[in-house]
Amino acid sequence: MLTLSTRDVDRLTVLHQVFDGVLSVAAGARRVRVCTRHFRRMLRRFEAEGDASVVHRGRDRPSNRRLPGAVRDAALERACEPAYHDFGPTLLAEHLSRDPEIGPLSPHTLRAWMIAAGLWKPRERKLRHRRRRPRRAAVGELVQMDTSIHRWLEDRSSEEIVLIAMIDDATSRLYARFFPRDTGAANRALIVDYLRRFGRMGALYTDQAGHFRNSVGGRARSHADDREAEQTNSIIRRALTALGIELILALSPQAKGRVERLFETLQDRLIKELRLAGICSLVDANRFLEEIFLPWWEEHFTVAPVSAVDAHRRLPADADLDRLFAHTEQRVVARDFTIRYKLRCLQISPAQAHASMPGSKITVEHRLDGSLHFRWRERYLDLTEFVAAPSAASPRATPTREVTDTQTPKPHRPAPDHPWRKQGTFRRTFLNQPDPGLF
Repeated sequence: MLTLSTRDVDRLTVLHQVFDGVLSVAAGARRVRVCTRHFRRMLRRFEAEGDASVVHRGRDRPSNRRLPGAVRDAALERACEPAYHDFGPTLLAEHLSRDPEIGPLSPHTLRAWMIAAGLWKPRERKLRHRRRRPRRAAVGELVQMDTSIHRWLEDRSSEEIVLIAMIDDATSRLYARFFPRDTGAANRALIVDYLRRFGRMGALYTDQAGHFRNSVGGRARSHADDREAEQTNSIIRRALTALGIELILALSPQAKGRVERLFETLQDRLIKELRLAGICSLVDANRFLEEIFLPWWEEHFTVAPVSAVDAHRRLPADADLDRLFAHTEQRVVARDFTIRYKLRCLQISPAQAHASMPGSKITVEHRLDGSLHFRWRERYLDLTEFVAAPSAASPRATPTREVTDTQTPKPHRPAPDHPWRKQGTFRRTFLNQPDPGLF
């Protein structure tokens, strides 16, 4: 009884056909994909041994590179010593390789020996099943967002830029823009532009970057933690919640695979298109992206959605995107109706003052356009900087000479009649005891 593999059966069939004269030696060698010289050796062995000639002679025989049994016994004996009772195969192989009696030893070989001897139990790999998620039915139901840090301009410019992209899950429609860095302000700016152009999407699918998730960690939270989380929510999460948009944070890169595969395509195609267009700056790259590449992408790579209904919703009439996506800080109003902000004293005018302002907080909004706004409750205030009048100089005050940054102060020199300059009066000493020569 012979146990043959598929390769052995195919070779045996060709050998029978050549032996019976159905095929020539050259044709048989081409079918087996060996040279003619080697096929003649196979044919001579077939004539001498029959069908068993196709079986490899190394089958059921130990390898010529197998380590001696004495090395195996010595390694297992050392593994049973109390000093190595908690060593794993990798660490134990490193220590045993230093022993001249054992010599170099592979961790895989030692692991197989320890498993066969019952000294090591292999860890069972847990099955983590992932199911392919179908596309959403309508455009605007789900939009995936991510950032790609890459050498988009190659060596044509020293300017480093990143690409932030949003792709619709149902149609693969792309909306993207280049930014100098991957910051929270850059992500907020792209989301605001998307909302003004297309409307509110149903959900936004992103990674767990710091500008998307809460500041409070994943520990068990109490009611105090919930209140803290409301105050420390990211700006994007707070704004999307106010607009009725769900923010979904992916637990792995595979979960948002559509936008991950998008960057694989863009890092191949978009880089070459930018090179052919001679783009060397951030402004030109965004112009090329908006006017040429995005329309071309929508024509060639978007697909028709299952549902013809557009799931985008209109923005509320009272929605102020500049306010919702602004970075905010709070300052306490003093009793003289002033606040301190960046080493400046800002004064509230009498026309805008209110009796309940002292002790309350004013919200400082840093908007995406770079403007600064001060809001108390729902009212915006126009604050002016308070500059204190210079105090009158005291008549006894002595004028001081200003020393500029370029001037270096001169070292102090003792007067000519200083006691240190008189010879023979004092003699310096560094002894702890008085010098008898002084008296």
